[in-house]
Amino acid sequence: MGYIGRFAPSPSGPLHLGSLVAAVASYLHARIAGGQWLIRIEDIDPPREAPQASRQILETLAAFELHSDQDILFQSRHFENYLEIANKLLASGQAYRCSCSRQDIRHAGRVTSVGYRYPGTCRTRTIHEQPTSVRVRANQALGSFQDELQGTCRYNIDATTGDYVIFRNDGLPAYHLAVVLDDARQGITHIARGYDLLATTGLHIHLQQTLGLPIPKYAHFPVIVNAAKQKLSKRTGAKAVLPEDARRLAPEILRYLGADPPKSLCGRNPYHLWAWASKIWNPALLRGKAKLLESTDNG
Repeated sequence: MGYIGRFAPSPSGPLHLGSLVAAVASYLHARIAGGQWLIRIEDIDPPREAPQASRQILETLAAFELHSDQDILFQSRHFENYLEIANKLLASGQAYRCSCSRQDIRHAGRVTSVGYRYPGTCRTRTIHEQPTSVRVRANQALGSFQDELQGTCRYNIDATTGDYVIFRNDGLPAYHLAVVLDDARQGITHIARGYDLLATTGLHIHLQQTLGLPIPKYAHFPVIVNAAKQKLSKRTGAKAVLPEDARRLAPEILRYLGADPPKSLCGRNPYHLWAWASKIWNPALLRGKAKLLESTDNG
């Protein structure tokens, strides 16, 4: 199978500079490999979604001339599949229902590098008086993977996270389940994304193994941070990128990624810059930067 990559934003708001840099990084990573680049809208969390955000995201990507090589996938259209897989894991005993609240976990759990470890309270519980989530058993969930930019990465899900949620107690599929199933659905072979998602990769590999799914190759790029060393995000006040910003911002995005386009291309349609960068860009230039890229944008 050839290279198939993807960019998968959640519609919690419009794209900002950090998310757009991630989009271009994943796009170039696919292009230098002669592969396909897909767009997926991860719209499985209605309470966090902003009105019209999906439309705004797609309009901005189109203005930056970043087009999916296949039909765009909307996760909200695959809810029944997520539920079916969760039920299969329950039936096989690889998952169980859990009625613990966040407060319960804080009281009984142990603090680890990624938050509170779930102590397995509901593993043997058969009667629940509260709404339940679905948790996958993380028995002996430890291993390592080779990240293209971050090197050898080791994980121990059982020790850091414990049994993890794949369906929430409000009846919505969790990110972990949806992303793993849809990477397989779309035939994703390579995942190029921000360093901030590195910590979830071991969990996703465990779930891929549990479900018998292919395991993609991973590359985690540095993320854009503001002057306070905070990742650019909606929570930290990152400003929305507008479609009319495309010609102005395209050269700046490439500079973040270690490629300095010739002046003759600056100000032209983004397509010309992406075509140039697809021939010369080397993701290894970012390997030494590891985690962070400083933003000149005060948002």
